[in-house]
Amino acid sequence: MKIKGKRFLVVGLGETGFDSALVLKKFGADVRVTEIKNSPSIDDKKKILEGYGIVVETGRHSVDFVKWADSIVPGPGVPLNAEPIVRAKENNKRIISEIEIAYQLSPSKKIIAITGTNGKTTTVSFIDLVFEKAKIPHITCGNIGNSFIGELEKINRDTWIIIEVSSFQLEYIEKFRAHIGVLLNIAQDHLDYYSSFSQYIEAKRKLFASSHRDDWAITNYENTPCRQIAERLECNKIFFSSKRKIDGIFLSDGFVFFKQKKLFSINQFQESRLTGIHNLENIMAAAAITEICGISNNFLSMAISDFTPHRHRLEKVAAINGITFIDDSKATNVDAVCRALESFSETGNIILILGGKDKGISFQPLVPFLKGRVKMILLIGEAAKRIADELSNTEIEMRETKNFEQLVRIALAQGKPGDVVLLSPGCSSFDMFTSYSERGDVFQTAVKNLL
Repeated sequence: MKIKGKRFLVVGLGETGFDSALVLKKFGADVRVTEIKNSPSIDDKKKILEGYGIVVETGRHSVDFVKWADSIVPGPGVPLNAEPIVRAKENNKRIISEIEIAYQLSPSKKIIAITGTNGKTTTVSFIDLVFEKAKIPHITCGNIGNSFIGELEKINRDTWIIIEVSSFQLEYIEKFRAHIGVLLNIAQDHLDYYSSFSQYIEAKRKLFASSHRDDWAITNYENTPCRQIAERLECNKIFFSSKRKIDGIFLSDGFVFFKQKKLFSINQFQESRLTGIHNLENIMAAAAITEICGISNNFLSMAISDFTPHRHRLEKVAAINGITFIDDSKATNVDAVCRALESFSETGNIILILGGKDKGISFQPLVPFLKGRVKMILLIGEAAKRIADELSNTEIEMRETKNFEQLVRIALAQGKPGDVVLLSPGCSSFDMFTSYSERGDVFQTAVKNLL
């Protein structure tokens, strides 16, 4: 990739945008940055970049900036319909992902790239722990927080790169190639940005666009879009399934197997801090990586025992009057809520909290998981009314609430010992909060204020 002397416009001043601007400048590019927001942290980054001679605009997106650029580099959180992206397409500008630039600059091509609608961060963090225990040189980066491009100085030819990639990042790759590509699942998400579910599937498919015959694809046999993508690939493949015996990784007689080889027991998984079939599938995918890399089962078992999931993923907050409050704020789409509900038995003791920014996803797939589990639904945020309309035929009592303080008081008043109050919203948080983590923190504070 020719960088020196070329004009790059970085869109978004998050960590990835900041790192991209600095690295591109270091390699001799003429760099500008455009950021629609204003905040103290953005101002701090702006001052640092300006110190390197980088032009930064905040609080707006100038058309002139787009016209000036040879290439546009969107941050991972920049949606497809963001103004600079739309303008770039109108002006036939090259749009290129930060992971593409980093890939071409990286001295190592030993890349494990993990994507999927749900479970990406858990799987990336888990395999990071396995590599750490096995003392294998690696860098973990991407959509998990620290950018690939920002880690380049720590990478040599022998470094494994474990990277979480989103559909938005995959939209703008060209030669990016994962030696091991992991596609955990595909469910409806981001339909407020994608024109159709099929367009979203195509973005995920791009993970394997440059795969060679000696590369690997790991994916979920039980997820139809995943299976259909994998079946058309010519690289090596490992499927995993939590529902049937397959020629891959599967569950049988209380153990997870790879072909005829026992990997770990279900008892061990159940004694860990991980819960739910969805997390078992995440560990199955990770186990496929360890098999490809020749990592001993001992390190896989040690990681299962020691792994601590990230916050806001079925995280127990407190028990008040025998009622347990659980924060699953990371469930930002309907499929994630289904997986959360699937983790509970059908005892009819869940007060479910739904709502947030409306992503245009149908809530009808929830209905089979509500039956026998959910006794009441509390609604919050922009999508509350649409959710109430869609689920009206379930005959479950629903109430709209204004904020989490009101919501947790209602839940406490309506609940009884043994009940579970589950925040698993099925929506993004941006109608009321800056992130799912802020939403979870506010919920947890509201609960703890009742202690």
